[in-house]
Amino acid sequence: MMTAAQWAGRARGLADWLRAIHTPGYLAAKGDYLGPFSVLATFIAGLFVLSNVVWDHAIDPGNAGGVVWIRLTEALSVLLLALVMRRNPVGRVTRLGLFLVPAFVQITFIEILRQLDGGASYGIGAFLYFFIFVPFMAQAQSLRFNVVLMGFIALLPNLLVAMGFAQHLDLGIYNAYVWMVYGPIVLILTLIEYLVFQADRERNSLQRDAETDPLTGISNRRHLKRLGNELLEQARRGGKPIGALFIDVDHFKPINDRHGHGLGDQVLRAIATRIEQCTRLEDLTARFGGEEFVVLLPGADHATTLAAAERIRRHIAERPFSDRDSETSAIPITVSIGVACTAPGDGPVTLDGLVQQADQATYTAKRKGRNRVEPHPSLVRPG
Repeated sequence: MMTAAQWAGRARGLADWLRAIHTPGYLAAKGDYLGPFSVLATFIAGLFVLSNVVWDHAIDPGNAGGVVWIRLTEALSVLLLALVMRRNPVGRVTRLGLFLVPAFVQITFIEILRQLDGGASYGIGAFLYFFIFVPFMAQAQSLRFNVVLMGFIALLPNLLVAMGFAQHLDLGIYNAYVWMVYGPIVLILTLIEYLVFQADRERNSLQRDAETDPLTGISNRRHLKRLGNELLEQARRGGKPIGALFIDVDHFKPINDRHGHGLGDQVLRAIATRIEQCTRLEDLTARFGGEEFVVLLPGADHATTLAAAERIRRHIAERPFSDRDSETSAIPITVSIGVACTAPGDGPVTLDGLVQQADQATYTAKRKGRNRVEPHPSLVRPG
């Protein structure tokens, strides 16, 4: 038997999970995953609504022809919702449509039951069919949205009868049909939500592993290429500059040769940490390869980029590396940094071109004695 503390722990875990599945980032990812599924499910629901003309004829062949236009209108409304969802599966218009269209289908179906002889007796169970379709149509939405939507649809006929409409409905039978499945549907939706959440966590973990340098924990070259191109495009659209630093550790090979690769790895981790200590949250720091690092500084002009480079150089040079777990004396570490920067009004600038300019400046810094910052002599042009 679980103790009170264990129950409290599970309750906190459930509350944390409910908060996590309603965060904007997760909901956006869920929309990407399940948006196409919801569109297809809504399209199929529209075809199902249209196919009910066969059901109408089975119940009352004499009056079925008079309600065909209602069926066509219902089906058209659902198919129109599918088109809206295709443009944006999780937008405001879609969410509004997911309330209005099922409500319209219910109201018009109630009218069909009135017009068909014996419709209220033989057709009330058909409410359940469309009720089961709706969670599939709204699969890309949040769990909270689905729970509220299903409750709204289930309550609507009761509200109509309370207001004096749809007196021909037997609410006892209707509620027995609908509320009997409401709880199980909510539980199934919760299970699906859990599976989607776990899949999203696994996907994010794999992506982090694929885009993170395993030694230093910062971005790797692959992530630099993907995110760097996005930053360049944002800078171009906003008419803002973007700076680039190419950082090369001075005399790194002798450190490996003298102290071993294990300590060399520790040095690289320490340098990565010190670089990030000198950068902003919006900057991108990546290990380019070996003992080389690249930093992209969105919105930084030439002067700001130079200042950032000098801050990094000084922060590394003033703090010799020491390993607390060994008797190795403090090891002086310096870096040479090349600086490149775009300017508003430049033509298209590629990431490779920007990094290459900074790399060329780094070679100049090394030729001039290392442990220095060297700007590229010209503005970056298309590479």
